Amino acid sequence: MTEVQITVLVGLLPVIIAFSFIIFVVYRSKRESEFKRKETELKLDKAEGELIALKAQINPHFIFNSLNSIHHFILNQETSQASNFLIKFSKLIRYVLESSSKKWVSLEEEIESNRTYLELEQLRRKNDFSFFINWKDSQKLDSIFIPPMLIQPFLENAIWHGINENGEIKLEIAKTNKSHLEIQISDNGDGTSSKSSSDLSKFVKKSSMGLHLMEGRFAQLNTLPGVEASFTINKNNGTHVNLVIPFEEE
Repeated sequence: MTEVQITVLVGLLPVIIAFSFIIFVVYRSKRESEFKRKETELKLDKAEGELIALKAQINPHFIFNSLNSIHHFILNQETSQASNFLIKFSKLIRYVLESSSKKWVSLEEEIESNRTYLELEQLRRKNDFSFFINWKDSQKLDSIFIPPMLIQPFLENAIWHGINENGEIKLEIAKTNKSHLEIQISDNGDGTSSKSSSDLSKFVKKSSMGLHLMEGRFAQLNTLPGVEASFTINKNNGTHVNLVIPFEEE
């Protein structure tokens, strides 16, 4: 090897080392990026799986309370009321079971299912309360999609633990930004509703779920990218619940 060749080789050596280092950095960066992507996918799969599991736990809680109402009608030999209740109940239970396997449902479906639920409770309580539902936007309800069964447990809590005779429940929904809705549920009760003598929970062991399950669902929603879900409860001249939940547009 001549002196010129040695000089050229020595001159190229730093270039070769630098090029090799760049290749190494790029390879390592891609490898770390792929690892993080897979790790994120696993976390999302886990979060979505836990959300489905929590929704599945809400279903028997809701079904038990509905059967409680049917039990009340049977004890009081109110066959016409029981028949009317069962028709509405079958419609609602179909929605509940179908929505359990979905990540998103239309806001129109969710509002209609909650309207049916409130009508069922009106039947059970002999129309001793009224309710009001308001969508504060001009956009069509069937073009907005939200996670299912986030509203009903709070309405249930207002009926079973909040309002008394001649009570009133308000459900108001509005957009806060391009990705989240604000849902306000308020009642004028004093939180002293008592169980009737025909309440099934006096005879059947029933675990307390309701709001505890909702805490779990909201915690899991917040593990998803871009989601800032929350709920707060304020008891002052009735109970006022404020929900912030994500939505998607069609």
